[in-house]
Amino acid sequence: MTTSQSSLERRARRVTAPARRLVNAPYPLVTAILAIWVGCSMAYAVLEHKGPIESLWWGVVTGSTVGYGDFYPSTTAGRGVAVVLIVSMLVLVPIAIGHVIANLVLDRNQFSHTEQVALAEAIASVHDRVDKMEHLLLANLAEAHGAGWVQEKVAEFEQRDASTADVDDRMLELFRSVDE
Repeated sequence: MTTSQSSLERRARRVTAPARRLVNAPYPLVTAILAIWVGCSMAYAVLEHKGPIESLWWGVVTGSTVGYGDFYPSTTAGRGVAVVLIVSMLVLVPIAIGHVIANLVLDRNQFSHTEQVALAEAIASVHDRVDKMEHLLLANLAEAHGAGWVQEKVAEFEQRDASTADVDDRMLELFRSVDE
């Protein structure tokens, strides 16, 4: 990835961050949907000289894309409001429905947070035991081949292994940070 691509991606993430936060938070998402519906309905009422109840009905029919045709905007500004309402509802309502469905479906194979922490701690324990075994092995190799030979082999291994990160430690740190 080039520097200009990563810079462009960072800018894109900054621009889309508010939208990503909104669609990943169910209550603010529903609040936004209601605010857009009521706001567009009231704008329709003002622009098209309609009553508030009639305008709210227009908002439900238009926002749901049912479009009975009993009410429709006749002004250009009213049509602009309709476009905003339709597009925002086409984007936001399915996301809200997804939140509802996600909370209704139970994944029996999903680990609970407690189970994830326990697994991470078990991995950390195994990691510690492997470290102890490594030290014992290095001590035995130093006895058999000399400390210089061991240092040379360890340096070769570390050079090959430098590109990999310790995933276990990062995972455990991640799980523990959620508890705090």
